[in-house]
Amino acid sequence: MADDPKIYQDGVYEMLWDCKFCGTEKLLGKTHKFCPSCGATQDPEWRYFPSDAEKVAVKDHVFVGADKTCPACNTLLAGNVEFCTRCGAPQTDAAQAKLLESRTRAESETFEREDRDARQVAEARGLNTPAPTPKRGLPWWGYALIVLVVAGIGFGLYAAFAKREVVGTVESFAWERTISIDRFSVVPSRSLCDAMPLDAYSVSRSYEQVGSRSVPDGETCNVRQVDQGDGTFRQERVCTTRYREEPVYDYVCSYSVNRWVPGRTAVANGDKSSAIVWPNPNLSCGGTGVTLGCEREAARREAYTLNLRSGEERYACDVPFAMWDGARIEQAFNFQVGVVFNNPDCGTIKPAGG
Repeated sequence: MADDPKIYQDGVYEMLWDCKFCGTEKLLGKTHKFCPSCGATQDPEWRYFPSDAEKVAVKDHVFVGADKTCPACNTLLAGNVEFCTRCGAPQTDAAQAKLLESRTRAESETFEREDRDARQVAEARGLNTPAPTPKRGLPWWGYALIVLVVAGIGFGLYAAFAKREVVGTVESFAWERTISIDRFSVVPSRSLCDAMPLDAYSVSRSYEQVGSRSVPDGETCNVRQVDQGDGTFRQERVCTTRYREEPVYDYVCSYSVNRWVPGRTAVANGDKSSAIVWPNPNLSCGGTGVTLGCEREAARREAYTLNLRSGEERYACDVPFAMWDGARIEQAFNFQVGVVFNNPDCGTIKPAGG
C-alpha cells in the first residue's frame, strides 16, 4: 500500500559559501551577499550545505524567488529585483542562480558539511566529458541468435496463416448427436458462515484466519534539505505511513448442499445408411420429482462430418446439415489446408465448381 508522503517543514537556514578571492570560509548565503573580508560579490556557484552543527536559522524569511546575477555587472540580486541596485541595468534577461540537488538522510542520522570542491569537480567533469565511445557490436553468436529468433517467429506466422487450395472427394459420411445430462447430487462446500446458502445441511463451524489486512503502524521519516536559490535552504521531514499485516479471522462453515452437476453424456451416431435420431437419455426419476440421483437434460449438440480424400491424404470436416445431406460419395469439394501442418480449414469448404 502506497500513500502520498506527508511533508513537515522544520525551518529555513542559511547556505554557506567560501570567497574564492580571499579564501574566507563559511560565509552566510543570505546575510553575506558580499565578502566581509574583501568585498567580493558572492558567487552562488560556491554555495554549499552546512553540517547540522553549523546551521544558522533564518527568522521571518520571505521567499521572493531564486537569486539572479546582473548580466551587466555580475552583481548578485534578489529574485524580485527588476533593475540592478548597483548599475541600474534591467534584469529581464538575468540568469537565475543554479539550484543544488537536494540531499536526504534518515531521521536518526546527521548531515555533514557538503564537499563543495568535490561537487564542482564532478560537475566540471560532467561538462567536459567526451562523447562516449560507441559500443562494440554484438558477438557473432548474438547476431546468429537474433536471426534464429526472427526466423522462428516468421516460421510460426507462416505455419499459422499460410494455406493452399486442395480438392478432396467424399469417401464417407458420419453424424453424431449428444445430450449432456446433469445429475442432482450432494456437493461438499465451504464458505464464510455468513455466505452459507439456506439449504445447507451437515454443517460444521470453525473460527480461523480468512485473510489479512494492512493497518497503519506509525511513520517512516527522512530529513530533506532543499536549496531555494536565494542563499537559504528549507529543511523538511518527509514521512510515509508504515503498515503491518494483521490477520483477519471469521467463522468458516463446511457443509453439504444438493445441486445439479454434470453427470454423463448420451451419444447416438452413424452414417447416411442409418436414421438420424437423438439418443435416448433414459433419465432417472423422470417425472417423479427431484431427489438425489435424479437426472435432467442439459444441452444438445449435433455434428455432420464429411470424410474426404485428396491423393494419399485424409481430412474430416464438420459442415452444415444441408451441405452434408446434399453431398454424395465421390463428390469433389474445394477447401484450404495449412501449408506446414496440413490441417483443413473447414470454413472454406465448398462444392467444386460451385
